[in-house]
Formats: sequence, structure tokens, C-alpha cells
Amino acid sequence: MIPIPDPVIHYLYGLPPPTSNKRKEPMQVLAVGISRSGTDSLRNALHILGFEHTHHGFDTILPPSSLEGIYRLLQKKYNTEPIAGQSSKLTAEDFDTILSDCVGVSDLMAAEFALELIAAYPNAKVILNTRRDLESWYSSMQQTMGYFDKNPIDWDWFKSWFSADLFWIRQTMCRTMMPRFFRGSFHSNGKWVYEQHIALVKGLGLSKDRLIEWSVEDGWEPLCEFLGKSIPQQEFPDGNPPKAWAERISNTMKTHHERAIRNMLVFGACLIGTLVASVGAYLRYLSPPEQ
Repeated sequence: MIPIPDPVIHYLYGLPPPTSNKRKEPMQVLAVGISRSGTDSLRNALHILGFEHTHHGFDTILPPSSLEGIYRLLQKKYNTEPIAGQSSKLTAEDFDTILSDCVGVSDLMAAEFALELIAAYPNAKVILNTRRDLESWYSSMQQTMGYFDKNPIDWDWFKSWFSADLFWIRQTMCRTMMPRFFRGSFHSNGKWVYEQHIALVKGLGLSKDRLIEWSVEDGWEPLCEFLGKSIPQQEFPDGNPPKAWAERISNTMKTHHERAIRNMLVFGACLIGTLVASVGAYLRYLSPPEQ
């Protein structure tokens, strides 16, 4: 398939920009573990502790209002020259186009831009949320985020060209973020990329008061101690099992798919109308009225 230039993509499928990209509160928490490492439970826990709002993948997919902006960040990260005198191509101003209303960020976006986020927000605490069982993590990813590891030319692919929301889910997640992060294929490279990501963050040499390695099994105590918060009386939030993840995505995506089908029908009706009018004009041209 011939790639479409970015200016054309943004012209055809541009979504309304954020109402504001001016940060209201300092960024406080960067949870840079990969998806399915307790990201949803951790995000909910951070909200309970007062770090609200913490950005999560659900903020991009449900609805996909920030995916176009994330795509721009990915393009700047991978397709632009380094900035002289700067360790990162991306700055806090770049990230605030997506995260200006957030005091925390988690899930795949945080993992994808982990090094850049850590450099952009030097005062934010860093949580490296991990999953102790690599095989369980891989299986959970296959059942959930594995959906974005594929870009088959199927009915959903066809519909994505008739809905800006569906288009950016496909363009950002399936065609850019997942293949970039997992070096071409989650199925083939997921496990070693996961291990490399953990080693990369730990290898930054951040101090213990800035970085903690944590898993859901650790619960409240080490997390609260690290963040300087009192331990809540309630139990640690439940996880987000694959079945619940799929249902949540499906229920919301239904609206996008319905809009795409509506747009397809309108486009088809206009196309047929144009063809009928053109054929009629051509036939009249071939058979001019008798004088």
C-alpha cells in the first residue's frame, strides 16, 4: 500500500485540537511500565491517592481524541533530527499538548516515551511497574493489546478510512506505536522488548527517592512510602482482566463503527448519484435531440 503523506493525513482526518495545552499543575508521577503490568489498577490507585488525573491508554482509545497528537509525538521522536544541545527531541511543551490536564501518565504511552518523559519532567516520581510472571504478561498482552499488533486488510481496515476516530486508532496504534515499540512485531519480540525496557529504565541510575520498581502484588505500602502518602483504608484496586478489557473496548468502538458505516453509505450514495448523472449526461451527448 502506498503511504499517504502526513500533511494529507492530518488534512483529511484531523480531529479537534485540545482546548488548552497550558499545564495547570506540575507533572508528578510517571508510571513507565508496559501495558498489562497493572497499569489500570495503578492508575486507579494513584487517583485514590490524589494524583488525578493520571493519563492511561483508555484516555486515548475511549475516545481517541489524543491519538492524532500522540502520532505527531511519534513522528517527531523517530523521524526528526536531534536537537543540538538537548538529550531528547521531545520537551515538556510537546507532551503537554496531550498531558496538560494530567499530573500522572501510565500505560503504553508512558512506556513508549519513558526516557523522553523522565527527561522532560525531572521532578516527577518514576514508577517502573512490572509483572513478575513474564509468560502471564505475554499471554495477557496477546489477548488485549495484541489486537493493535495487526493491521490486516479486512472489514475493520476498510471502515477505518471512513471515520477519523477509527483511522487514528489504526494509524497511531497499529501502524506506528505497536510496531515501533515492539521492533516490528509484538508476537515475535514482545518478551525480549519487555525485559530490555525494564533494564533500560533501571539503567538510567535514578536515585531511590525518584525511582521505584513495583508490581501489583506489592500493594499499597511501598507505593505510598515512595510517594509520601498515607496508606488508604480500602483494598488495592482490582485489575483489568482481558475479558473486561475487550468488552470495554468493544462497547465504545461500537459508536465509531456505526459512524463509519453511516459515512460509507453517504459516500456510496453520492458516488452512485454522480455516476448516474455522468452516464446520463454521456448518453445525452451521444444522442442529441433531433432538430
